[in-house]
Amino acid sequence: MQHTPILCLTFDNLGAARSVFDGKTAVPDHAAHDIVAGIPNVLRSLRGLNLRATFFVEGWSALHYPDAIKAIVAEGHEIGLHGWIHEPFAELNQLRATQYITDGVAMLAARGVVPKGFRAPGGKRGSYAEEILLASGFKYDSSVETCMSMDIPRDASLYVGNGVGRLPSGLMNIPWEWFMIDAIHYLLSPDGIRDPFALAEYWGAILRNVAAKGGVLTVIFHAHVSGVASDRLAAMERFLHAAIELGFRILPAHEVASLAAKESQKGY
Repeated sequence: MQHTPILCLTFDNLGAARSVFDGKTAVPDHAAHDIVAGIPNVLRSLRGLNLRATFFVEGWSALHYPDAIKAIVAEGHEIGLHGWIHEPFAELNQLRATQYITDGVAMLAARGVVPKGFRAPGGKRGSYAEEILLASGFKYDSSVETCMSMDIPRDASLYVGNGVGRLPSGLMNIPWEWFMIDAIHYLLSPDGIRDPFALAEYWGAILRNVAAKGGVLTVIFHAHVSGVASDRLAAMERFLHAAIELGFRILPAHEVASLAAKESQKGY
């Protein structure tokens, strides 16, 4: 029996955490474009579409941008943990990985948030994440085991989503592809689709593939990428409208993980 297709709607990063890791700054910029415009724009778009998403936020960002955290939670969205200062998580030793997750959980708790999910900064999970996450009470991980890929397949006709699986630790895992990230196209890959509406069309073709198979697709946006330019924001909305029209259930990550856990005996 074919399932209703599911779109796991997620956003990564908040504020200047990565700049702290890179040694470019030591203090938060409360006038940063993603803080004053990106997050409000994204929240407004999601509100208009009556959608809820997951925002994976660094612990340092939760410390320094409490109003942004409050705004995200007030709109009914999930907050997951995205490391401490957007460190390349897979490169950490066990002690440092444990520290960053533990401190991140504590900081989110101080903001009234108990995170159920984690996405490794840099995308790759690494050797220690599963054990630490399980011990810290997480229910799912949305990281991958592959290094960053800048390859953009021009023909995505065979791609029907990644589904949801279970890691050896028992944690649910929501994987994704690098070409389903806005920043890969707009900023990082030399072969990325720079035109926002061309990207919406490209992703729209993938939506149709996934819908035809009743699969699960994860997309990753960034407020500082898609939320601060009107054409990119419009392309995001166009993509989400297309998912709605194709009959996708558009859900935050924790609901996707919960559904997959319930369906795990049948295969998801």
